[in-house]
Amino acid sequence: MRNIAIALNPSKDKDGKILEKILLKLKSVFLDSNIIVLNSFDMSSIDFKEKLDLIIVLGGDGTILGVARDINEKYNYPILGVNIGNLGFLASIEIDNLDYALKKIKNNEFIIQDRILLECESNIESKLEVNKALNDIVIARGTLSRMMKFKVFIDDKLYYTFKGDGLIIATPTGSTAYSFSAGGPFVYPDMEVITITPICPHTKSMQPIVLNAKSKIEIKADSYSEEIYLTFDGQKSLKNIDKSIIRIKKSKENAKILLLDDYDYFKVLRKKILNNQVEGEEN
Repeated sequence: MRNIAIALNPSKDKDGKILEKILLKLKSVFLDSNIIVLNSFDMSSIDFKEKLDLIIVLGGDGTILGVARDINEKYNYPILGVNIGNLGFLASIEIDNLDYALKKIKNNEFIIQDRILLECESNIESKLEVNKALNDIVIARGTLSRMMKFKVFIDDKLYYTFKGDGLIIATPTGSTAYSFSAGGPFVYPDMEVITITPICPHTKSMQPIVLNAKSKIEIKADSYSEEIYLTFDGQKSLKNIDKSIIRIKKSKENAKILLLDDYDYFKVLRKKILNNQVEGEEN
């Protein structure tokens, strides 16, 4: 590991003590490495002079999502998520396990897992907007708006017309987030599929569907001249115009997530999402 960057969520480390601790640990394990400290909220404007071997992201799930979107606009560097937030489902490790993780990485005892990103095109006031998401893209009505009508096309063929509060188009990474809360399925994170899950459909016949990631999705939303919001990973939001057409497909770029070779996805799923800890199992 020659060049390592640290992307920190400052709100999680206001006094800088966590960063100081991380830097000391990194320098003790990777003696000759060049270590760069980044502001995680300004990643998209950074031009790296040298290729990075690793980006260590310190924060919660939101920090990891933001870095993954920003980095994959121009670069494709592996990300190690270190949870110093609350849930931390997307993180590869907890901060208490950092010493163990760094030794494993130094010994090349890890894998790089590709995660698909979604790319969304939409016209907002005659301006083409292109945005990406690692978790999900959500189309939903405003707080006080009435129910919306949707037409969903898959590969230019009409799939369904329904009324409801919105739609969640999720990656496998995002299948454990909002999509799961709305009744969508869990999908193993490195699979090449996209799920569509309705939010409060007026008819129960509108069910979640799992699509091949090569599918192209087109959604025509009619909110009866009321507000429509288009949200990416729950972080960036666009106020859409009525009767707009939204096109979603798999991005050409993947997010690369570094996982230790003994990482157990199902253990993390049980502990952090299903609250189904096995008796005697270590945290």
